[in-house]
Amino acid sequence: MCQKIKIILGVTGGIAAYKSAEIARLLMKNNFDVKVIMTRTAEDFITPLTFETLTNGKVYQYNTIVKESPMLHIDLAKWADIILVAPSTAEFMSKLTFGRADDLLTTTCLAFDKRIVLSPSMNKNMWNNKATQENYDTLKKRGIIFSGPEFGSQACGDIGSGRMKEPINIFEDIQNLVKKKSKLFKGKKIVITAGPTIEYIDPIRYLSNRSSGMMGCEIANAFFNQDAEVTLIKGPCNYKEYDEIKSIEVKSAKDMLSSVEDNIPNCDIFVSVAAVSDFAIKNLSEKKIKSDEPIKLEFTKNIDILKTIVEKYNVFSIGFAAETNELKINALKKLKDKKVSVIAANKVSFDDGIDNENNSITLYWGEGLEKTLKLKNKKDLAIEFVEEISNIYN
Repeated sequence: MCQKIKIILGVTGGIAAYKSAEIARLLMKNNFDVKVIMTRTAEDFITPLTFETLTNGKVYQYNTIVKESPMLHIDLAKWADIILVAPSTAEFMSKLTFGRADDLLTTTCLAFDKRIVLSPSMNKNMWNNKATQENYDTLKKRGIIFSGPEFGSQACGDIGSGRMKEPINIFEDIQNLVKKKSKLFKGKKIVITAGPTIEYIDPIRYLSNRSSGMMGCEIANAFFNQDAEVTLIKGPCNYKEYDEIKSIEVKSAKDMLSSVEDNIPNCDIFVSVAAVSDFAIKNLSEKKIKSDEPIKLEFTKNIDILKTIVEKYNVFSIGFAAETNELKINALKKLKDKKVSVIAANKVSFDDGIDNENNSITLYWGEGLEKTLKLKNKKDLAIEFVEEISNIYN
């Protein structure tokens, strides 16, 4: 970037505070102007000297008093373009929600009228606590931007949501925030499905698949970054899209189709990424099937969401085909039979494609046209996918 973006990095007292040093390093390396404010408890985890060395500048501590600048919090708020708080603890989120100002970081945030980004870090039970979720919803409504949290293993040994995003991913979110959008899909309305669907067998058991939802969510993010109006309809999955994206959570294929049809009017592009269950249970049990009972399950063919939408609505449609063999033959057959605009096909196995961070895709469209997007992380693949769709769509 030709002009330095001025950013305050707020560091609060969580175990992930050690990762903040890497965030500071990435920001400095990429020409951001960085000032660091630490809370009192942050200093229990990492020393101010670490940040002074990385930023080559003064670190502002929780009780910093500068006689020559009695309005330091105002001066810092006027100086910065962005405030990033990483990690952001449950306590800090609570303070921000209720407008508390008992140290330098909170007073600076209260005086700040631009973009604040929080990267939460806490135990899964603390994140899922009703009070924290209410604070989260309140802060989002006020325009606070969230980078994370993620689902994964935590310092205490638990596994769940609340883990702070990795420094490189937080840095990428900041980059996306400050850079001008390419506007490839400016003004376009796009509906995307993602993740698996589930079909109940009895009140506690169901049919589903291994889809993580990562590919669909990253495609939604990539379209959003190209200035599209995105609606994401996703089945049960842990992967998360940008907070600014309209997201609808569903369970069954029937629920997903209903939500798609509610949002498809005036839609320009429909992207069917979801791994919809091909089968439903014909003889659904209203009671739990006991382990010692004889079991006989009857399956029925499930609704085909992509085919239904293509037949009922005039919309540019993109379908996904996960194949274990004869990729091209099966993809071209779906392209023809379902009369979709584009088929994105990928090879899957027990180890590749589905429920995996990496993937490759081959696009098929028109009369035998194809383009292969080589194996890479799904986030990067989604960006390339959207760029290629722009070439085909336009």
